[in-house]
Amino acid sequence: MNTSAGRRLGPRTAVGLLATAVLLTGGLAGTAQAEDEAPLTLPITASRSQVNLDLADHAEGMQGPEVTVGFKGPGEEPEPDDEGVIYPVRNASFKVTVDASDLEGIASVDLSGLYKCDVEDLVAVCDGWEVYAGEVYNELGSIQFNANSRSESGETGTVRITGEGENLTFAPKDIEVLVGGATYKGRTLTEPKGFEAGDTLQAPLAFRNAGGQDGQGAVLKVHGSHGLLFEERYKNCTYTETTTGSLLRQGTDVVCEFPGTFKAGTAYELSAPMAVGTRDYAAFDILTYGFSTRPADGGGTPGDGPALTLREVPGADAGDYATYTELDFPTGTPIDLELTGASVKGAKGDTVKAGLGFRNNGPAWISSLRSGGEPIRFTVGTPEGTTVTKAPANCRQANVEDKGEYLCSVATPMLPDVSFDLPFELRIDKVVPGAKGKAALPQGGLPDSEPSNDTAWIVVNGTGDDAPGGGDDGQGDDGQGDDGDTAGTGGENGGTQGGGENDEDAEGGLASTGAGATLLIGGSALVLVALGAGIHLLRRRATRTV
Repeated sequence: MNTSAGRRLGPRTAVGLLATAVLLTGGLAGTAQAEDEAPLTLPITASRSQVNLDLADHAEGMQGPEVTVGFKGPGEEPEPDDEGVIYPVRNASFKVTVDASDLEGIASVDLSGLYKCDVEDLVAVCDGWEVYAGEVYNELGSIQFNANSRSESGETGTVRITGEGENLTFAPKDIEVLVGGATYKGRTLTEPKGFEAGDTLQAPLAFRNAGGQDGQGAVLKVHGSHGLLFEERYKNCTYTETTTGSLLRQGTDVVCEFPGTFKAGTAYELSAPMAVGTRDYAAFDILTYGFSTRPADGGGTPGDGPALTLREVPGADAGDYATYTELDFPTGTPIDLELTGASVKGAKGDTVKAGLGFRNNGPAWISSLRSGGEPIRFTVGTPEGTTVTKAPANCRQANVEDKGEYLCSVATPMLPDVSFDLPFELRIDKVVPGAKGKAALPQGGLPDSEPSNDTAWIVVNGTGDDAPGGGDDGQGDDGQGDDGDTAGTGGENGGTQGGGENDEDAEGGLASTGAGATLLIGGSALVLVALGAGIHLLRRRATRTV
């Protein structure tokens, strides 16, 4: 039977007629482009090259392991622009085939997690036409493996993944599957009560061999995101720190090796908890770890401290161990996002500049690790009697019906004390004393510790009682300032330190003093842009599946 495993909803989903337009126009342009460019070799990737299926998991009705597959494009992982959009490095038609027929009668294989693939029996054929730099945006989806009633301990099989495309060569990838082998499951972690940024987590890392066979050797792999620190270095571990590029991918990778035989059905823990420190602005950082029998990949800098060992955990409860082990923490670090307004003056026909501002006052950074760096969005209203003649590059009309409201976005991740300037140029069509336009962060979602500064105003020809809110002094810039061509400064590379202190006038400066305002994380979008005649680029919103 033919079934279609459709692309998951989210930033990778083409919508309605836009998808058709991409196929009919962008696809043709991509074909011509692919013929003119040098051949590319694309290695097919898999999150695991070896899979052990636990017969006990099947008996208990639990899901087996899942493997994410894709391919690696040329260059480093791309960075989204201010609207969270990623551009492909090449448009070229290709097909990737996932053949799991070797596992017929051995194990159950679910291919429905693959994006935009035609699945028949145990073979999936996945079509595509975009090649992105790096691996993240070339993900093809996931394969779910499970033992079944016919599975027997010791049986093996192979999933073979191959590809072909226009001026593209795919390096194939195999996934080896073993039923009833040694399967190491990690001890689940919890955040200690009262844990705060700057504290150190004593992580009790451990595993249980849930497989049907003894395991030979154990390799521990740990990843900590940007806000986590590993200051104690053990000599049987290596450490790789990523300190450049996107904050999404900065962090530390730790690999530790342990010789010996680890008995089936037995749990083991580190001889001492692993100390994981946190920066003073850490918030919702991610610690991921796992033990396996697979050999270490090599690389990294060896530690110079004492050696870690493993010791048996008597009477371990199997329910305390899971296939995937990770912890998001600290979860209580407060964050204060601030909007600052502007006050301008002018006569009918004048064009004035109103400089709005956005600032992360901290103390937490905005990691956006789970959303893959989705921007923060907020609305800006136009004061009565004015027309926007130039908006910041990262602000657009909210809808075609209401031309007086704009939707602005600022990029994440964002460190504390980073700010963005958003200059609006306004033409005064009619003088309306004290005309106001409201800028506001939306409600619902991640709470803000200081909601009173989540609303600000653009005030045109105001009086002393009409304050813009935020740190503006209410006197305005009378149209003087920068040309407003940029989309603001800030983001993960720093930025202006604007904001100032709140104006304490008779009206209180700000209109919003109610429920906590929050982050609005933008939804998925695909934008087709025509550049000249017949040249089309597909824009895809960034996302990351963790």
